[in-house]
Amino acid sequence: MLELTNLSKTYNQHQIFKGLNLAVPTGEILTIVGPSGIGKTTFLKIIAGLLAADEGELTLDGQSLALDGQRKGADVGVIFQDFNLFPQYTVLENITLAPRLVNRLNAIASERAAKKLLGELDLLDQQNQYPFELSGGQKQRVAIARALAMQPRILAYDEPTSGLDEASTERVIQIINDLQEQGVTQLIVTHDLPFVEALDSRILDFAQFTREARNDV
Repeated sequence: MLELTNLSKTYNQHQIFKGLNLAVPTGEILTIVGPSGIGKTTFLKIIAGLLAADEGELTLDGQSLALDGQRKGADVGVIFQDFNLFPQYTVLENITLAPRLVNRLNAIASERAAKKLLGELDLLDQQNQYPFELSGGQKQRVAIARALAMQPRILAYDEPTSGLDEASTERVIQIINDLQEQGVTQLIVTHDLPFVEALDSRILDFAQFTREARNDV
């Protein structure tokens, strides 16, 4: 269970959201929708520990997680809109890098785990390719595999279908649904409403939090 209590964030003296309270049960897909520029990605980065909150509390399965923007753990894996793959590394190297450097997993174990993920995501044939050789859909799946390699308890996606064709979008939907069946909690920021409708998710209109913040100012 992910629980947020009284979460607030101000940026450049602008109150983005204030007193945000939210609970996300384990295994739920929460799709976060709303107009551009209202703070959805900022919210996602705070959950992931990449950006500091002004105040509030975050707990995951009863364990308190830091909100100072300097969290070291891999409890939340993030799949960025632009994938953020390392261009100088192959697909396999992109996936094994963090487990080896952060989790101190040896090369044999990290490659075995990475190849298992690549097999599940239909990417084994691309394991020795570089990001520039991949399609957008393949890059998205590599980004998902890289996040999963750290065995996070939550996956957070920022616009996972942006720029993808219909076939690649359907593949991402299948992956997200499969992960839900495995009990993985997933947070998804998106503008793609047909994509949202294809998921068994709870929809959160983030505009409600920004309206509340404006009303409190």
